[in-house]
Amino acid sequence: MSHNIADAFIAIAQRFPDRPAIESPGGSLSFSQLLDRASRVGELLRRAHVKTGDRIGIAQTNNAEAFVLMLAAWLRGATALVVDFRTRAAERKKLSHRLGIKFFLEDRAAPGADSYNSVKNDDAWAEEEARVELTSIPASLMGNPIAVIGVSSGTSGLPQPVALSHSCLYMRAAMTMNMPDWQRGCRLMASAPLSFTATRMHVTACLLDGGSVYFPPLLTSSEVLVEAMDTSGATAMLTVPTTVRGLMSLAESNRCLFPSVKYLMCCGAPMAGNEKVAAQEKLTTGFLECYGSTMAGTITLLERKDIAAHGGSVGRPLPHIRVQIVDDQHRPVPAGEIGTIRVRTPGVAEPLSLGTGEDERRRDDMLINGWIYPGDLGVLDDDGFLRIVGRSADIIIRGGVNVYPSEVEGVIEQHEAVAEAAVVGWPDQMLGEEVAAFVVLRSEVEPRAILAHCRSRLEPDKQPREIFIIDAMPRNANGKLMKRERVDRLPARQPVA
Repeated sequence: MSHNIADAFIAIAQRFPDRPAIESPGGSLSFSQLLDRASRVGELLRRAHVKTGDRIGIAQTNNAEAFVLMLAAWLRGATALVVDFRTRAAERKKLSHRLGIKFFLEDRAAPGADSYNSVKNDDAWAEEEARVELTSIPASLMGNPIAVIGVSSGTSGLPQPVALSHSCLYMRAAMTMNMPDWQRGCRLMASAPLSFTATRMHVTACLLDGGSVYFPPLLTSSEVLVEAMDTSGATAMLTVPTTVRGLMSLAESNRCLFPSVKYLMCCGAPMAGNEKVAAQEKLTTGFLECYGSTMAGTITLLERKDIAAHGGSVGRPLPHIRVQIVDDQHRPVPAGEIGTIRVRTPGVAEPLSLGTGEDERRRDDMLINGWIYPGDLGVLDDDGFLRIVGRSADIIIRGGVNVYPSEVEGVIEQHEAVAEAAVVGWPDQMLGEEVAAFVVLRSEVEPRAILAHCRSRLEPDKQPREIFIIDAMPRNANGKLMKRERVDRLPARQPVA
């Protein structure tokens, strides 16, 4: 018999029936009301012929509703795949085919003309839900070990699906609740989509810890988010770097924007060390950063006390998690040397086969002999702090010399006129790859001045051969930089005569 995390929500609803659980601009639910709603939806899923072991997709414009539907799926013994509501029809069709999704439960049609199985969570659905008469919780809590399918595109652009069992999900929640600086029974503002692995984990941990979660509207502005933080009484927040940068632009110079917030976790993409220091000064002294992956969950935590001295790192591994840096032969390297990051964790997920040749081409979140390879390159110092130097797939090999983009980016960003830089490999017939840099400016400067700045600070093989000025960096919904989009726009380099 497999454990089902829905059991824990049944228990907490019995223990704290009237305690607030989730809230959004559309309303609030206590723990007992949350379980009641999920149970009614579970009955509708039964009527839609959802059985134990079935997989359903969830695409909602409202995070609170998405969580209700996910809990309902667990009560039915089904597996939930939560996707961004902006996911196009073609992608939903592909996920349905490759992952065996029975249907997508959605509150609006996906953009695009492709057809896929869907059930509308609309007014008619709400009316049918209201008519459900429950005599008991319609639960099917045995026989299906998979709670959630997580999908990350990684660096390859290919779907990277992994299966999180109920036990895995519970283990990750327990590890989150035991992290340094975690606020017991907090009121969490979750501004990132529930399709984001870290959002699901923090929301689940907060609720199982007896706390409450406030979901602001998705894609809301920084100004609206600040207002929501003030009116909701949130004491903790989970967000991504893009949101953090927007919030810092609103902060006054003489005080923190969120003085009552004791825990502001940023995850999903790296931030520069000076940005983390600024976030502690402008947003809250409770600012933290974590690093993780879909398969491993949270791996490291940069605690608030360590940001000033170790802001260039992503912190140290959580208790009970092992991190190693290894070479191409999977052998550990000494402290201070660059290599591939690998992880062992009790919260490990399992890779899911796509049923196609794409499985063989995957390079992210691989599981090899019990070790998870998230696809990143890193360095561990003597004190155990981990610094990310780039993605394995992002290494630039220029004439046989390895160039790590993060090193070059760090130098470029030292220029006073540069706000942000992204360094990529530029295909070259003679050298294999050249070094190109895309730069967002904070003040006017000629590209040749940035090149001169680099020549005075970098070895010749690491110096960018051209600087491309752009208005903004392309990022996905979680704030991750999409370098591939920049590479695809590079002009072809002409061979030297």
